[in-house]
Amino acid sequence: MADDLEALFTSLLILASPVIFAMPVSVAWRWWVGIEPEHEHYREKVRRVLDSGMPLVRYRSELDAEARKVHLTSDRQARIESDLLHKLRLQHFLLFPSLILWPLVGIFAAIITIPMMPLLRLLEWILIEKKVLSFVAVLIQKYTRWEIIGIPRLDDGAKQLDKVLASIHRMPTTVFLGLFAYLIVSYAPFSSFHVLMLSALVYIILVSAISVIRAATESTLTFADPTNRRIMPMDSYVDEKLGPWVGVGLLFLLSRQMMYGSKIRTGGLLIDPVPFAISVLLVLYTATIIGITVEIVFFRNRGESVKKTFQNQMVGVFNPMVYLFNRNLGSLRLTPLMTLSEWVEGDEDFDTAFRQK
Repeated sequence: MADDLEALFTSLLILASPVIFAMPVSVAWRWWVGIEPEHEHYREKVRRVLDSGMPLVRYRSELDAEARKVHLTSDRQARIESDLLHKLRLQHFLLFPSLILWPLVGIFAAIITIPMMPLLRLLEWILIEKKVLSFVAVLIQKYTRWEIIGIPRLDDGAKQLDKVLASIHRMPTTVFLGLFAYLIVSYAPFSSFHVLMLSALVYIILVSAISVIRAATESTLTFADPTNRRIMPMDSYVDEKLGPWVGVGLLFLLSRQMMYGSKIRTGGLLIDPVPFAISVLLVLYTATIIGITVEIVFFRNRGESVKKTFQNQMVGVFNPMVYLFNRNLGSLRLTPLMTLSEWVEGDEDFDTAFRQK
C-alpha cells in the first residue's frame, strides 16, 4: 500500500513538473516582451487602437512614430503587438520544455509527421477542393440562422513577429489533441506498443483535419448572430467548440487514469503510474514537435491558398459583405466597406478599402 502511494505521489510530481517549469518561463517571457515604462506606454497606444476595433495597419505610421518617440526598436514593437494580439498563457508555456527535449522526442515526431503530410493533402482535397467544409458552413448557417459577413482582422499590419506568435498561439489545441487521443486509446486492451501506434494514427487524423479547418477559417469570415447580439470570427468559433471538449476531457481522462490506472490499462509497461506519467510527458512533447512541423510545413506553405479558396467558396454561396466594426466615443458601429469578392480581389488591402469608403 505504501509503495502504491509513493508511486502515485511520484507520478503526480512528474505530471506537475511542466506547470512548475512554466511559471518562471512566463515571468521571463513577460520580461522579454517588455516591462519598462516606455514599453507600457507603447502597449497602451496599441491597446487603444485594438479597443477601437481598427486593424493595426490603419494606424501603422502613427504607431511607428510613437515608438520612435520613446526609442523602441522594431523588434520590441513586434513583441508588444504580438503579445496583445496573441497573448500566451499557462497552456502555451507548458509546451516550452519540448524545445529542450526535441533531440529525444524528435525521432518519434518525425515517424508520425512523415505519413501526416500526404494525409493533410488528402484532407485538404476533401474539405476544400471538394467543398465539404463550405457545405458544413452552409449547414451551420441554416441551423443557426446566423449571417456570414467579413470583418478585417485586427492583426492586419502587425510587425513580423506576429506570425511566429500566431503559430505558437494555435499550438495548444493541436498538441492537446495528441494527448487526448493517447488517453482515450490507453483504455483499449492492447499492449503498450499497440497503444502508442493506435494513438499516433488517431492523432494524425485529428490534427490533419483540424489544421485544414483552422487554415481555411483564419480570415475575415465571421458569424454574426443578431438574436444574441454576437459576432464570432470563424476561427474563434472553431476554437470555442473544440477547446472546452479537449480541456475538460483531458482533465477527466488524466485524473481517472491516475486514480484507476492499474485497473484500466492493460499494457505491461504502462500499468505502473510512474512509467505512465513519463509516457504522458513524452506524448505531450512529441505532439509539440509535430505541431511545430505542421506550422512550418502546412500553414506556411498551404495556409494562404486554403484560406483564399475557402473565401471564394463563401463568396459563391453567400456573397457576404465586409464591414468595419469599430468603437468611437462609446458608440459601436458596423460600417459596410465592400463585398467579400471585392475584398479578396483587392488582396485584402484595408487601406485601399478605407480610402474607397
